[in-house]
Amino acid sequence: MRWFDSGMLPRGAAMVLLAAAPAHAEEEAGIQAVPASPAIGTDEGKAVKPAHDPVTYREHVHSTKPDQPPQKRREPAASPPPEPSPEPSALTIGEPGPDLSNFPNSSYTLPEGGIYVEMSPFTMQGASSNSVKQYNWEVLFRYGLTDDVELRLFTQGLTVQGPPQSATGFSPLTFDTKVHLYKDDFEYFNYSVGMEAYVQTTWGSSVYDGGTQGSLMLNADHVLPWDIALNWNFGYVSLQDFKGAEVILPSFQWALQRDVVDDFALFIQGYINAAALPRTLHAGRVLPRLQHAGSVSSVQDLQEHMLGVGFQWTVTDRIAVFGSYSGALGDYVPSYLGTMGLAVAF
Repeated sequence: MRWFDSGMLPRGAAMVLLAAAPAHAEEEAGIQAVPASPAIGTDEGKAVKPAHDPVTYREHVHSTKPDQPPQKRREPAASPPPEPSPEPSALTIGEPGPDLSNFPNSSYTLPEGGIYVEMSPFTMQGASSNSVKQYNWEVLFRYGLTDDVELRLFTQGLTVQGPPQSATGFSPLTFDTKVHLYKDDFEYFNYSVGMEAYVQTTWGSSVYDGGTQGSLMLNADHVLPWDIALNWNFGYVSLQDFKGAEVILPSFQWALQRDVVDDFALFIQGYINAAALPRTLHAGRVLPRLQHAGSVSSVQDLQEHMLGVGFQWTVTDRIAVFGSYSGALGDYVPSYLGTMGLAVAF
């Protein structure tokens, strides 16, 4: 090693001191030297590509958490497909059931678009003090305009009247509308209520022309203990007497029905003054003969009562067969009224 002068440091030592001087100065100034990072991407002097170059992000500018790899964007969860609305149950003859089977009409209506065709091809009325025997082929057509409004068309159809006033023809048409209003079920009481109105026209054979008649009824249904169904109607019916004057009378019909076996029911029924549909000739049409006999003085004095029994058999979901036999409770009602018919749901 070479020496400059006597008492001087060797050249190598001087260079070490010069290199160390700045470091001490920085330490005295409070600045810490940052050690040099080893070269990235070299391997013994040769460039090496990084294995991957991930993109990083920081969740928040001021977050103290380390950078994290980006998360895949979550697509909003697809909402489940809407459940299909339940299809309306097929119309059956059991619900709401035929109306021609007994005297009162049900408070229930057909569902929208539902069709019933009911008929009694065998209907016989016995003679009374003011009427003769009579045969009818009754027909009732029902259509559900909405779930709570029903349009109806009724006629006694082909009518054959016995002696001494023998005649054959067609009874007039009756336009009818029924509206279901409300139903409810309490712990010890239940009910269903509807309204019904009809107008009987003069569109038929003149021999059976009873003038324009109308009716307005309140229809009600209840389910009693022991699965007994109670159906009743109350309202007013208008008719013309023999002079053509309009007379309004109160009217009431009722029936109690119960299934004795599956799909087979028995019932008892009755009415005061008239059935729910114009199915019998009212005594007011022959009032002069009754007045001459001294039994009554006016139409309002006439009281017609009938009581009977019957059955209803639901053959299939679409077809029901029914029949009844009722007798008179008084002199001004047909001595008997027998019916046999069927109803079909479409």
